Amino acid sequence: MFFVTSVVLFFACSKKELPRPNILLIVADDMNYDSPGFAGGVAPDVTPNIDRLAGQSFSFTKAFSAVSVCQPSRQSMLSGLLPNHYGSAGFFPMADGTPTLPSILREAGYLTGNIHKEHHMLPIEAFNWHYNNERLGLTAGDAVVGRDPEGMAEAFRSFINIADDEKKPFFMIVNSADPHRPFHGDPVKPGSWYWGYDEINLPEPSRVYTAEEVNVPPNLPDLPGIRKDLAKYASSVRRLDDAVGKCLKVLEDLDKDKSTLVMFVADNGMPLPYAKFDCYLSSNRTSLLMRWPELIQSPKIDNEHLVSLMDITPTVLELTGMQAPSNLDGKSLVPFLQNQVPENWRESIVFLRNDDIYYPSGIKGALKRDPDFIKKLEAIGWVPRPDHPHEGTYSREKEMRAFYDGKYGYVYNHCYSDEVIKPGQLGAIVPYGDPAFNAMKFASKQDSIIKERYDFYLQRKQEELYDWTTDPGSRNNLIDDPQYAEVLSKARNGLLQWLKTNNDPLAEDFQYMFESTKWDKSNSKLKN
Repeated sequence: MFFVTSVVLFFACSKKELPRPNILLIVADDMNYDSPGFAGGVAPDVTPNIDRLAGQSFSFTKAFSAVSVCQPSRQSMLSGLLPNHYGSAGFFPMADGTPTLPSILREAGYLTGNIHKEHHMLPIEAFNWHYNNERLGLTAGDAVVGRDPEGMAEAFRSFINIADDEKKPFFMIVNSADPHRPFHGDPVKPGSWYWGYDEINLPEPSRVYTAEEVNVPPNLPDLPGIRKDLAKYASSVRRLDDAVGKCLKVLEDLDKDKSTLVMFVADNGMPLPYAKFDCYLSSNRTSLLMRWPELIQSPKIDNEHLVSLMDITPTVLELTGMQAPSNLDGKSLVPFLQNQVPENWRESIVFLRNDDIYYPSGIKGALKRDPDFIKKLEAIGWVPRPDHPHEGTYSREKEMRAFYDGKYGYVYNHCYSDEVIKPGQLGAIVPYGDPAFNAMKFASKQDSIIKERYDFYLQRKQEELYDWTTDPGSRNNLIDDPQYAEVLSKARNGLLQWLKTNNDPLAEDFQYMFESTKWDKSNSKLKN
């Protein structure tokens, strides 16, 4: 276990002593890296406030979450550790005694606060917040709070005033619930496990988009149903941007904008096919913006280096003058902020996916509709998890690993097996159906190209290889193309080495498959 033994009250940089910054970390929920306007934009003028922040920040364009779903992504980001190194995987709490960024900062004298998503950073005791929703007066359901830009901003304002009264620097995480499903314009059903039982009055985004206005990302086919879904998603992205703008205005109003390190990230990609719940470029790639005028005196864009959200923990600890735990998987980004390139920076990055989860609240509702639901669930690979904090939880193995060298992405679907998991209603890979998925399903009946794309989404091959520079939508699987044999060999070797070095639970299975003369070469090429 790591204990903070000393605190340095300043950070020396370029012969200038810098005070410890206040820290604001804004986390978007389920947003693609190319959704903000500065990165392409899912719709016109969709993120004016985030774009403005990007124009004042050090921006890393090749940043990745460790895992493509919320809880493990956030736990890795705030511990600086891979899931197997913090003691769990998927939607499970970290091992007792795991140090976290907020707990270390609290011990070092920071006032710590968190808005929304507390239930996806577990165990709660490990994060040890001074202030959460309830203590900040946010009494609505958590999912409602996360979609209320004004409410979040005013709670943030109150939090800063408390920090001033106590003469403490602050560390606050504002977790937006946008653009997580349900999107703006989707039905709101009070009484559900998600919304709670109180009357729900969600604020309108400052702009609502139509299907004709959206830009369809390369991982999706351009279909009317997908455009309709994306328009709702884009409107939710705009409400996220409203929240960002209001929080930044609070900093300006209270004269904290220059003394505060502002960071903006998303936990994983959009909740549409070939994005969240997977290991594609649109699954884990994210924006990473860092603004602190004391250190970052002019905006800069780094398009080259591969960074991880796990790097946030050691970076913040260094900027606050503290020694990071020696076992972290993340690396400090401070040298980049000082216009230096660290020695031996990573030349490749690995990101992953662990398992799907079915909480008892969802199972209870499904059983009302279908008394045989659990039998059907178990028939397609779901198993009871008595080790989960919520009794009655089920999970299904969905182990994937992606190795990316900055150009080529190699995806290993360990969860794929003809003999173990049958396709079932939603395939071996897909966790659930959504409007975009259903639009693909319907179109696949008339269009052979979409059918091939849809079928592949349901039941992958064991390996995939893409040139993510020219094919960011992962449409052309190069795994059987002899022209890429050397690229494939390098990627396999790179992933194997990473798995071994990091004691990944898949290391032994992958090595066996990698070295076996029975290596499956039947993967088919996915056409555009």
